[in-house]
Amino acid sequence: STQPVRRHRLSQQQWRRGGFVGARCSSVSLHDIKMKAFIGRMMVALLFIASFYDKYENFGTDGGNTVKLMSPKVAFAKNQVETLISEKLGSTVKLPPVEDKHLLMIAMFLEGVGAVLYIFGSSVGASMLMTFLLAVTPIMHDFWNVADIRSPDFQIQQIMFFKNLAIFGSLLSFVAMKSQMAKAQIELSSLSVKKTN
Repeated sequence: STQPVRRHRLSQQQWRRGGFVGARCSSVSLHDIKMKAFIGRMMVALLFIASFYDKYENFGTDGGNTVKLMSPKVAFAKNQVETLISEKLGSTVKLPPVEDKHLLMIAMFLEGVGAVLYIFGSSVGASMLMTFLLAVTPIMHDFWNVADIRSPDFQIQQIMFFKNLAIFGSLLSFVAMKSQMAKAQIELSSLSVKKTN
């Protein structure tokens, strides 16, 4: 004899509040959902891991080609920030000097460790990758500072900027979803405790 499929009936309020945790669908198993989510995170993380590996392989003693590419952009961004702060305060302000290779090491740490943690569903890992993108994207892919809007450099930097923006959005959605699911699980646990009492 076949056993009837057990279904959870959730109120509209529970659905709005994300109280769908624990609801079962007869056509999709929880294992399938977790596996697909894991593969999706792996695909996103591989982008960061490949970038980290390339920087690591070419780092050498001075940071390699990556530092050569980032140094003029970092100097320009630093000058812009110093000018903005100086105008606001009415006095000359200089940011503390930091070697570009040390900035690169920080970026590599956020990129590499964050990607590995993100693969295993860590919100901390996602936040590390978001921090990396938030710092790197406007500095390294400042397409608005390219004079010729028809040049290949303008198009490449524009594509890279919006690509990073899209990845940032997906990571933000992941962190928000994890937070909502945690709250829903706490609510369901409290409801089950009340019922047993």
